[in-house]
Amino acid sequence: MGKEIQTLRERWPVWWRRRSRVAKVTLWMLLAVFVCTIGLMAHVVAWLDVTVITLCGIALTPLLLILLFRWFFQQVLWKVRNRLILTYLLMGLAPVVLFGTLVGIAAYIMAGQYATDTALSRVNEASQRIRDEAASAAVFGVQATPGIQGAQQQTKAAPVKGGVNAAKPGTGSDANAGSNKPDGIDAMGEEDASPLSLMELSGGVWVPMAAPGMKAVPGPLASGPPPAWLHEALQGLHGFQGIVAAKGQLYLCAEVSAPRNGRTVAVVGSRALTPAEMDVLSKGLGQFKLSAGFSRLANGKDKDDKDTDGDDDITVGKDTHVKVKGVNALSEHEHFDAVSGSPVKKPKHWYTNPPVFFTTSTQVTEWETGESVSSMMSVSSRLRLLYRQLFATSMETARVISIVLGAIAAFFALLLLMALLMALSLSRTITRSVADLYRGTREVDAGHLEYRIPVRRRDQLAALAGSFNGMAASVSELLVQQREKERLLNELAIAQEVQTTLFPRSPAFLPGFEVHGTSLPARTVGGDYFDFIFGYGPGLGQDGKSAGHVTLALGDISGKGISAALLMSALHSADRAFSAAVGEEGAAVSPAVLLKLLNAHLYRSTQSARYATLFLATYDPATRRLTYSNGGHLPPLVISKDGSVRLLEVGGAVVGLIDGLEYEEATVQLEPGDLFVAYTDGLTEPEKDGEDFGEQRLMEFVRARRDEPLTVLATNTLNVVKAWIGDQEQPDDMTVVLARQL
Repeated sequence: MGKEIQTLRERWPVWWRRRSRVAKVTLWMLLAVFVCTIGLMAHVVAWLDVTVITLCGIALTPLLLILLFRWFFQQVLWKVRNRLILTYLLMGLAPVVLFGTLVGIAAYIMAGQYATDTALSRVNEASQRIRDEAASAAVFGVQATPGIQGAQQQTKAAPVKGGVNAAKPGTGSDANAGSNKPDGIDAMGEEDASPLSLMELSGGVWVPMAAPGMKAVPGPLASGPPPAWLHEALQGLHGFQGIVAAKGQLYLCAEVSAPRNGRTVAVVGSRALTPAEMDVLSKGLGQFKLSAGFSRLANGKDKDDKDTDGDDDITVGKDTHVKVKGVNALSEHEHFDAVSGSPVKKPKHWYTNPPVFFTTSTQVTEWETGESVSSMMSVSSRLRLLYRQLFATSMETARVISIVLGAIAAFFALLLLMALLMALSLSRTITRSVADLYRGTREVDAGHLEYRIPVRRRDQLAALAGSFNGMAASVSELLVQQREKERLLNELAIAQEVQTTLFPRSPAFLPGFEVHGTSLPARTVGGDYFDFIFGYGPGLGQDGKSAGHVTLALGDISGKGISAALLMSALHSADRAFSAAVGEEGAAVSPAVLLKLLNAHLYRSTQSARYATLFLATYDPATRRLTYSNGGHLPPLVISKDGSVRLLEVGGAVVGLIDGLEYEEATVQLEPGDLFVAYTDGLTEPEKDGEDFGEQRLMEFVRARRDEPLTVLATNTLNVVKAWIGDQEQPDDMTVVLARQL
């Protein structure tokens, strides 16, 4: 138990540090909500707890959404399979949904527009029937026509005010209730629910008209003289036809003026738009509702009516004079109540017969003022009702179209299902390949380089698996090569240590003479060679400062790297062997003889393409003479104290290339302050912008600093050449040997 507690204590800080700032803030807020909830349950500072909980709840909503979004992308979409599925949904399903939504919106708008157009068409047809009745009455007088007789046999109840509220509760009916006709049959042939009122203008007032043996039905528009705006309709040829609002009630109204018996007769027909009448008009279509427009409801009464006081005299025909009301005779009846039919019955499942609601604008004329009010005609219907209404004349065609559309939808659904199955199959092949690659990387990461991914197909993913297998094999081979390279590097390091031991200790001293050399290989080991071989005369001591001579050697082996280093070690051994074996009584061996012997030795023991440039010189401290022979090497310099320079060029060709060569030698007298400088071509041949460092630049650099200590001068010389090379790779080994006569 103690170990578990200790483990939790160790893991908790690590877990907390790995949380993001958003997660930390969310956790603190959740803790605050928990504490406040406990305090609220304990009735401790309740108002503060409620405030904190409310504020934290408001802040937690976006934070939790952010965390949910991150979790979705980091956990759910971590797998390639889930990403591919989401991609397929976005690429395939999103366009279908958007296109379906667009089609649905367009179909809804078209259905709504069709419903409202049909509603307005039915209202216009009803107004036209009233106009026809009024025209017949104006020309022939009222007769017992079927239209009027049926109208007057209807319920004699006065038109009900109140619009939608006038319908009895619970009387909502289907669009086809009470009718044996198929859905969609135009209801215009049905008997009207409201009685038709016909009034003739006689003596300046409206007089109800009735057929013989029937009771006249006084209209609601008959009180008082006609309004002022109607005189133009009374005098015109077309009269008036439309919806009027009078005393808060809506009417279908038509006015006709026609000659009868030598005089002009004006007749007005009207029928109240009651809920029952709206049901007749909306038969087979849905529910109609006529209400005031938004601007009318917002502005209230019209305040811009013309101020016309009193009545006006107008003339109808040739000899009829009529007094009409002024436009401000109406004060409290400018508004009208909305009127609506019975609602459509809801289906058991709304999605089997979706609702359609649409609104359009229409004009309602104020009876007293003649003002044209923008009103709204709303239609609430169902998709099947509109479909049956659209194909009312041919239901067989509608059924065929329904079957064809259903077949097309089923075919498209089948194609979508097939596409989904194909997408899932392709997704599975991709995810399986990715899973194999992931498993392969884990195996290789664990060190199992022999693991290979099974290749089952011939596609790009299979090629990727094959590439992985090839990569694993290459990595395995590279590791083997790396181990071999490390072994070679270790051997080269050992070779470098061995080569370093072949170079003499530097600096070295003789009485009145100081010598120093240094070498910088271009690789781990190099092919430049320098040596100081000390000899001792008879009776001289064995210390390094005795009066014996010293032989200076500086060579450059052809090539670089290991092969040059091996040839350099062979040259080093041969030089020391010949120098020790040939001398008599400690006398120095002639440099020319040494070059001859070394040339013959290298020629016989190496390949024909191998050779070396070699400079040998023997210095006698007793006489301060330097005897030398140059075997094809760059001429060393002797810089006097006064700055003059002597080149040591006497000798012969390179050694090891041609057998049987003879070499010449020469002697130089050194004076105190003279500086001997020998170097390899690695100091003069490096290029910068196509220009060599050159012997002249090297000579001027050394001559300007000839008084520096030999170790400092050698280091500065190598540094100036490395600065000339810059970031480029060192092209060749660099070696310099310096000596000074003290």
